Amino acid sequence: MVDQIQEIVVLISSLLPLTALYIQGQAFLVPSVKAVGVQSFVVAILSFTLAMIYRQEELLILGIIVLFTRAVLTPLVILKVSRFRNWERERIGGVTSIFVLNVAFFFSATLVLIFLVLSRVLPNLDVEELSIPFILFFQGTFLIASRRSTVAHILGYVELENGLVALGLFLIPPPLLIDVTVFLDVLALVVISSVVIVEKSEHEPMEELVG
Repeated sequence: MVDQIQEIVVLISSLLPLTALYIQGQAFLVPSVKAVGVQSFVVAILSFTLAMIYRQEELLILGIIVLFTRAVLTPLVILKVSRFRNWERERIGGVTSIFVLNVAFFFSATLVLIFLVLSRVLPNLDVEELSIPFILFFQGTFLIASRRSTVAHILGYVELENGLVALGLFLIPPPLLIDVTVFLDVLALVVISSVVIVEKSEHEPMEELVG
């Protein structure tokens, strides 16, 4: 029974790096934002699954928070922000080479961190469960570093959040994890709101000239 539960958790978690790979290879705004929403939805499903397994109401609350703020609210806000600027498509070159480099980077970085560091410091950790959140974390970092557009950086930050929450589901007590998640979500909305203010202020002089 324990092995079956572990397989279910790993199966759900395996969807996270797949969405991350899709986002990295996507140049258009709307599909990327929707993919981040799907990724956040998977994190919420993972939290709901663990809540049913361990019978913890805190994990259920966490899943609801992630579902509302990251799977629904954040994508809607980003799409609203995109109206202030031409964010339909990002001009990027060498998508294939960046994609291959990205795969090699976060898989190798995850393997090194998991097997050489964490497996020695905390030998009781489940490597399969923890490797996927670290893959997502490195993917978000690489997305921020490899892209130039503001929206790509925002999506990379959301991926970092999802990776941290997915990792926290296995390491951090639920009450503390909820506090951290709420803080990160508020910070993300503040960042997006700041982008809206900056973009709007840049367009106001042109809007006045156009009338």
